[in-house]
Order: sequence, then C-alpha cells, then structure tokens
Amino acid sequence: MARRFLAALFASVLAVGMTSAAKVHYVAASDDFGRVVDYARSLEEHPLAKDNLQKRMWLTEWIVNSPAVAVAPYKELDSLDEVNNTYSQQLRMQAMYSQAAFQLEHPKVKDPAALQAAGLAGTLRAYRAIQRFDPSAKYPVLDDLMSLERRGKLQKYLEHRSKCFDD
Repeated sequence: MARRFLAALFASVLAVGMTSAAKVHYVAASDDFGRVVDYARSLEEHPLAKDNLQKRMWLTEWIVNSPAVAVAPYKELDSLDEVNNTYSQQLRMQAMYSQAAFQLEHPKVKDPAALQAAGLAGTLRAYRAIQRFDPSAKYPVLDDLMSLERRGKLQKYLEHRSKCFDD
C-alpha cells in the first residue's frame, strides 16, 4: 500500500513539477542544499523510520523543481519489483536522492558514472540498513552491485555499461 502511495506521489509531484516549472523559475536556497544532504543521508541510514514519508515527499518535489541537480532513474534497479516489491520503490528513489546529495556536495564532479555510482552507493547503504531490520529482504541485483562496490569496481562497471548502451 505504501509503495503504491509513493509511486503515485512521485508521479503526481513529477507531473505538477513539470507544468509549474515552465511557469515559475525555482530558486534553490543554500539551506535547501543542506536539507537535501541531511535527508538523503538520513534515509540511507534509517530507511524505515517513521518520518521518512515526509522526507521522501520533500526530496522528490525539490529534485523535480530544482535546477541545481539533474538525476535520472537507474535502469539497474528496474527489476526490483519483480523480485520483492516490499522495499523496491524506496530503494529506487534512494538512488536519486543520494545522487542529488552527492551533486550538491561535489558540484565539480560531472562524470555520469561517478554520479551514478554515488547514487547507487546510497541505495546500497539503505539496502544494508533494511537487511539489518528484515534479513529476508533480498534483491539479487543489489547483492551483485554490493559485490562490485566491495571490490571497488562499481564505477568501472557503470562506465562499461554506459559505453555498451552508447555504442
């Protein structure tokens, strides 16, 4: 139920944001930058906390309306629902929240693979936190990405993958 609500919320915020973005130029305050980073890190460490819905709603709206960051959905995470849809929406969205926070913390980094790796690293932190609470939560694609991360090869994997799609 919560997953459906989050999906509907994201879709409606995205739709409203797209139409209102054409009419109003959004100016991000530096206070918002700190809030984005704080919320993203909080969601990574405590993805199942009670106040997370409000944080996710605020982050989603901020990302949609902010010209300060540009994030995209991760193709690597499309299969999460097929395996277990209990936490899949939170984990997919976490990749975007973590990528936005990374962009604000490292504004000079423009390498798409580095940005994607930062977003996925945040998702993997949230996944590990979820597994501490619910050891039955298993996502093979995330387990594979964690293996790459442990070996220091996550960014290289993403670089290789993007080259394959570009060719």
